[in-house]
Amino acid sequence: MGEITGGSLSPWANSIAFEIEKAMNELLLADGLPSLPSDDSDATRDRRRFFCAIGRGVARHLAARRASFEIDVDESATDVFRFPALTSD
Repeated sequence: MGEITGGSLSPWANSIAFEIEKAMNELLLADGLPSLPSDDSDATRDRRRFFCAIGRGVARHLAARRASFEIDVDESATDVFRFPALTSD
């Protein structure tokens, strides 16, 4: 598993910002709206800068609270307990 990166315009893929844009597109399409443009326009770059700022803030927030994430693995059982419970939506 790779490291958590907030994002930058290059490289864009595999970052929180990339996933934010992907989720935004999913929501737009679910509502019957057009997806976000992916061209190299100023508007696209501005939007992606905004998503990078959000992604970096989230990554910094998580890094500053890394002690809050504990994984307890009982090797004698098949259960893995994760604290806190994390969800993606």
